[in-house]
Amino acid sequence: MGAAGLAATGGLLAACSPKAGGGGAGGKLKISSYGGNFEQAMSEHVYPVFEKATGIQVESISQPSGLQFLLQLIEANKAGLAPMDLCISTMIDVGRGRKADLWHIRDPKPLTNLGNLPAQYVAQTDKGIDGVGALGWFLAFVVNPDLVKPIPDSWTALWAAGNKDAWGLNGGAGLLYEITAKTYFGGTEILDTEDGILKVLGKIAELKPNTKLWWDSEGTMQTALENGEVKGGVYFADVAATLKANGTPLQIVFPKEGAVIDFGCWCQPKSSKKIAEADAFINFMCTPEAQELIARKVNAPPLIKKELLNLTPEEFAKVSSNVAPIDVNYKARGLHLDFMATRFNQMVSS
Repeated sequence: MGAAGLAATGGLLAACSPKAGGGGAGGKLKISSYGGNFEQAMSEHVYPVFEKATGIQVESISQPSGLQFLLQLIEANKAGLAPMDLCISTMIDVGRGRKADLWHIRDPKPLTNLGNLPAQYVAQTDKGIDGVGALGWFLAFVVNPDLVKPIPDSWTALWAAGNKDAWGLNGGAGLLYEITAKTYFGGTEILDTEDGILKVLGKIAELKPNTKLWWDSEGTMQTALENGEVKGGVYFADVAATLKANGTPLQIVFPKEGAVIDFGCWCQPKSSKKIAEADAFINFMCTPEAQELIARKVNAPPLIKKELLNLTPEEFAKVSSNVAPIDVNYKARGLHLDFMATRFNQMVSS
C-alpha cells in the first residue's frame, strides 16, 4: 500500500498543476476547482474580488474529476501532504472522505455568512461541519429545437412514443433515478430501499427504445449534441448554455417536475494548515456578491437564498428556475450506490 500510495500522491501532484501564483507562506491559499471553463471563470472573475477584499492570494489549481482524485487526495493527506488547501467535493465524495478521516472539521464561528445558505447545502457530521456548499449544477432536459417540436415541458416526453433512438441519457448510478422517481413515483424517497430502486429501474428500462446513447462522460454527450447524433436528452444546463452560445442548436428546458440539482462543497484536507485563510474564503463565497458572480460569470446556479440576491429575472432564469428542483437522494446513494450502478448496467446490457 505504501508504494501505491506514493505513486498516487505523485499522480495527484502532477494532475493538480498550479495556474498562477505562490503557495507556501501565510496570506496565500491553494484552491482546486473543476478544470476548463469553470476554473478559468473562477480565476478571472471570483478569486480577484476575494484577493482585493482580504489581501489573501489565491493559487488556482485545476482539479480532475472522478473517484481517482479523491483516492489520491486521501493518500496525500495520510502522508501529511497538502496538494491544496480547499477543493470542491460532491456530497458522495464528502461522505467517502469523511470515512477516511480526510476533512478538517470547521468551527462555524468565523463563518458569519453561513446562515445565507439553506441547511441542505452544509455538510454536517456529529463532530461538526466538514463541507460548505460551493456551487450547484442542474441536470436539465435539453433538445435540438430543429428536431424536437413542440418543445417538451415534462420529463414524460423522454418516454413518449415517436422518439425512438432520440435521446442521450446518463447511465450507471446517474441522476436518471431521481428524475424517474419524481416524475412517476411522487418523489425520490422510493430510492431509500432496494425494492423501491428496482421499481424505478423498471420504469427506466422502458426508455431503452428511445435511447440512442447511454453516457457516463460529459464530453461524450457534448459530442453527440454537437454532431446531431442525438436529438437531446439529459445534460448539464451550464455546459449546454455554453454550447448554445457557441452555436449548437439547443433549447434548455426546466421541466414542470423540476430539473435535478446537485452541488459541490468546499472541503479542506486535514493536512492543510491554512485554517483562517480557508475560513475567510468560504465566508466570502457565502456572500451575495460572490454568489452573484457565480451566476453571472460562472453560469452556475447560486446556492444562497434567492431573496438575498440582486439578480435580474433574466440573469436568474439563465442559470436557474423558479420551479422547485429535484434534490438528489444522498442518503439512498450513500447506502445503495453500488447496487444502483450494477443493476442499471445489467438493465442496459440485457
